[in-house]
Amino acid sequence: MPSPIEEFPPELLASVVANLSSNDLCSLMRVSKAHHVVLQPFLWSNIEMHYRNFHSRICHDALHADEVAKRKEPPYDNGPEDSGKRYGSSLSAERVQKFLQIFSPNGFPKDSKLELGSLVKSLCLPVHDEETKFREWTCFENFSNLGYLEISAFWTPYLDPMQFSAPECSLTKLRVLKLRGYIPKEFVQWLLREPAGLEELQLGVLDRPIGGNCEGPDGWENPPPPENKHPYDMDQLSERERAYWESTENLDHMYVGARALACLTPDIMRRFENLKTLYLCRPSSGEETISEVYFSEPSDRRILEEWNALLTSTRGTLESVILDQRPSAEENEPDGTGNNEFMRQCANGPSYKRFVEMVLPTLIESKEWPKLKTVRLFGFERHDEGSDNYTRTPNYPNDSVDVPGQLKAAFPGVDISDHIGRRFLTWNTSGELMSAGDVLETPNAFDDGSDEEVEKNDHRF
Repeated sequence: MPSPIEEFPPELLASVVANLSSNDLCSLMRVSKAHHVVLQPFLWSNIEMHYRNFHSRICHDALHADEVAKRKEPPYDNGPEDSGKRYGSSLSAERVQKFLQIFSPNGFPKDSKLELGSLVKSLCLPVHDEETKFREWTCFENFSNLGYLEISAFWTPYLDPMQFSAPECSLTKLRVLKLRGYIPKEFVQWLLREPAGLEELQLGVLDRPIGGNCEGPDGWENPPPPENKHPYDMDQLSERERAYWESTENLDHMYVGARALACLTPDIMRRFENLKTLYLCRPSSGEETISEVYFSEPSDRRILEEWNALLTSTRGTLESVILDQRPSAEENEPDGTGNNEFMRQCANGPSYKRFVEMVLPTLIESKEWPKLKTVRLFGFERHDEGSDNYTRTPNYPNDSVDVPGQLKAAFPGVDISDHIGRRFLTWNTSGELMSAGDVLETPNAFDDGSDEEVEKNDHRF
């Protein structure tokens, strides 16, 4: 006689087990083979490896309600909240390491990996931090039925980067893809090999830091290639030679700031057919508040060219556009300013001007955006309300071209809002992002500009 659980309608069974913990599900699976077969997909379908309050910390306040509404909580306790002391981060790293070992080349047999991987429909995890020591990006080929993938990739300075060799297969069922941090370009391109079905895309991918933990170029863990070293005397070069070097990253500096990594090819961008939500984030250069840190203009132009091409190719289907510009700040910047004051000083810097030149004209072509409903801007304009004035008076009030005002004029029926945004905090000897204030983890406490909260939350991950 078959087990009664086998005859349960799937939707009724899903309702019954929806509120069970992972421990309860595991216990129920041990009742019989029939229970195991039927219940195993419920345990594996939604994998969430971040600490409990990760998403509330990285999310801007203006987007928090939407994030909560869309997020499905996993059927298990994913650990304590992170209070700025890495307890939650360390626990999630241990879990990620154990989970990814299953799918690594030395993990389970191939058939078992494919079987388990096919059960995962939603996967959200941090990778490549010091505890996880993650190097095997190819393990993601086992997740053939993924519809939702979110990766926050931390930098690991002591591991040689693995070259990613794209598998033959593709993740054709992806509908939501969110990528933050230090992720190989080739891996991003593989994930987007079949982009036609994608409905939501978030990109905040960063290039490798140039420096290391030792001060100065002589101690760099990842020194720039010799061809990136600019000539000492540019005046002695021909006009053509000067033009070449001025368009090339000058990475031969004591301090090199965070750099965005443009990943998408023209072919990928042409094949988006159903993209509705697009969130783009990049580091930027503000006012001359971090003069000792080199910010790469060529890198900034490349990412803005990608933004422009991506917006152009998807504007026929986009309903929501979120653009997040985060000025770079040195590791000791919080000693002098809170986030709000820093953003007030740095909103209309060189990167803002490049955005106005390269991307804004594409945005205001309203006739090409038939489905657009919302536009959210973070870090593009100065916000005086709630700012401190003790540091200095900004000298750029006339540099603003009022980006939100221009968009409102072009899209009278679209909900457009502008927000103060957040900065990137970087270790000035390496250009590596710190934990707080970056695209990986940004506590909401930063929004109040409190130096006490900044000091509490600024820690190396």
